[in-house]
Amino acid sequence: MAKKKKETCPYCGKSFAYLSRHKCKIKERIEGPTDEKSEVERRIERIEEKKKEFNRALRKNEKVVLNIINREKVLYFNDLRKLSDAESNELEEILDILFLQSKINIKRELVEASWTKRINSIEELDVKVKAVKIDKDQKEFVWNMFSRQPCFICPFRGKCNDTNMDQFNPLQCPWLTEWIDIRSNDKEYNINFDEIKARLRNI
Repeated sequence: MAKKKKETCPYCGKSFAYLSRHKCKIKERIEGPTDEKSEVERRIERIEEKKKEFNRALRKNEKVVLNIINREKVLYFNDLRKLSDAESNELEEILDILFLQSKINIKRELVEASWTKRINSIEELDVKVKAVKIDKDQKEFVWNMFSRQPCFICPFRGKCNDTNMDQFNPLQCPWLTEWIDIRSNDKEYNINFDEIKARLRNI
């Protein structure tokens, strides 16, 4: 069997049996390091970006849109676009920020055979904080401590993505929306994902 011919790196001049495996430092200095980020690393970066958006102060155009929503209380996307005089793409980004910061509520509704967004203001509430005794020996203490937030036990977490057009999307999740509505009225939230999975299988 003929021996594999070595290949020479055009940057450092060294020869290798498998040039593709060679990580040339001279090449990196000339061209910069190659992007070897994994999908997990990219996802972590996107999460960090979302955190920055969650904590930052609202910009002028975002405050204008929020003021309109708070004034009107309930309105549809097209009505808000006319009132705010904003382009559709710009308004979509503003609504994402306002929803991410829990300043508004958004639901998708079928209106005249077309899906649209129904935007609600979230009233400022005087929240009374109650001291709750938590038994950390119980398996469900985290679930109870965070007011039974559905994301903790959701079986669809692996499918959940903000690019999805269906219910597996954090920006339009029906269960997360329901949780916000119920908790804002100071009621206890409960959900049975076994029933939901069975219902989805039968659709």
